[in-house]
Amino acid sequence: MPYADLTDARCYFEIEGAGEPLVLVPGLGRDGTSWDGVVEVLASRFTVIRPDNRGIGRSRCKRQPRRVRDYAADLLELLDHLQIERTHLLGLSLGGIIAQRFAVDHPSRVSRLVLLSCAQGFGPYLREMTGVIARGLRFPPKPSVLQTVELLSTSPVHLDANPTFVRDKLKNRRRSPISPGAVLRQLRALGASRFEEGEYQIDVPTLVIAGEFDALIPHCYAQRMAEMIPRSEYVVLPGVGHNPITEAPGQVLPRIVAFLHEREGAEGRRTRHRTPLTTPRRLSQTTTPPALEIGGPAS
Repeated sequence: MPYADLTDARCYFEIEGAGEPLVLVPGLGRDGTSWDGVVEVLASRFTVIRPDNRGIGRSRCKRQPRRVRDYAADLLELLDHLQIERTHLLGLSLGGIIAQRFAVDHPSRVSRLVLLSCAQGFGPYLREMTGVIARGLRFPPKPSVLQTVELLSTSPVHLDANPTFVRDKLKNRRRSPISPGAVLRQLRALGASRFEEGEYQIDVPTLVIAGEFDALIPHCYAQRMAEMIPRSEYVVLPGVGHNPITEAPGQVLPRIVAFLHEREGAEGRRTRHRTPLTTPRRLSQTTTPPALEIGGPAS
């Protein structure tokens, strides 16, 4: 099995495909298997690296993470272990926050950045939301807490069209359970982390994507984050919740692939884009490049 012995973790990772490197950073309480439904498409165009974050999945802690910066440090050591000088970075939710920290701390190691369903900082709303999750994990009944989180993560449009979606996700999570203690440690690291005044500087081409119905991290925070990144493109996906990779791979994957394949000359001519909710434009299967075939959703 592919492991990297890092300073503070024994990091499990998987590598698939060929092409420019692309690191996928999973979200809160999720491991690399959360990308299963989309990795085939991405690996047909990139060398895809899927690590399990420290303390999650098959990655083991040598030292418990205390800040988001600790997870970013693990990514840096993993790239050094793999002898990768620069990479594209795609992060979802907590993974997007880790990816931002990495891009701020190690800008020369990032080619392009894709941030899904995340925020630059946590104000009162997001602190309350993470507090609800943390309190629910500390006290039973945990199954009802997980069901609530999955419900908040899912758009009403998607759930109405797929009535068993939340139940199916909960069944999949029970097959590969994540320790509540590990998730609580991630939440504590998140709560202890922030960017200092003037520190938040990201100057690589960045695609920011949010779902219209994301209740966990509403899209207003993604828009605010995009406005702080000079070379960013911001897209709201109508009818989508917290995890576009799961709910709408046919909308989001073509956009990600096209963005990552843009050349610097094209990027220099690109203006910052918005998909406003007042005039929604869906990124549908019709925008898929001819060879891009979308597989099943990630679990």
